Amino acid sequence: MIKLKDILNEEMSPREKREFEAAARSIETNMDYISQEAMRLIKLLNKEGLRKSAGEIQKSYKKHILEFGKDVRNITNQHIDEAVNIRGNVKWSNPEAKQFAINAVSQVAKEIGKAQQRAVSVFTSDMKNNKYDNMDLSKAISTGSLKNASPSKRDILSALYYDIRDRFNKYGRRKKN
Repeated sequence: MIKLKDILNEEMSPREKREFEAAARSIETNMDYISQEAMRLIKLLNKEGLRKSAGEIQKSYKKHILEFGKDVRNITNQHIDEAVNIRGNVKWSNPEAKQFAINAVSQVAKEIGKAQQRAVSVFTSDMKNNKYDNMDLSKAISTGSLKNASPSKRDILSALYYDIRDRFNKYGRRKKN
């Protein structure tokens, strides 16, 4: 059986995407800090008359640090935007196919929305009845039985959990012992 995840294996899961974006933002923030400190160091070396050392640091900064920053930005843009625009430049085979595909995607999106609503209602009703709390649900999604949920389903549940975790936090607070 061919699974959708196998067909679209280039795309990152929502959790991996969030981690990737967070790492890229962190690198960008630290790159700004390194840039400020490198310019400060170069300025101090020039002020002390050590122009050769200042030139070496500036050359190394431009060669290594700026290139690294460019590479990170390019890869981030490539992988984050790729998920959104994976088939953006492909033309429709004919107008009927376009309409059929749009209708099918719309129908499937409605079904997925209904399934998400049912899943959320199951989780919230169980938490209201104190069967488990928010932390138990999170742990079950990440480490539950592999027989019951494939990794792709686990990624979907994880994304669903993070989308509505504030609602779960309201119902599933742990009590102090």
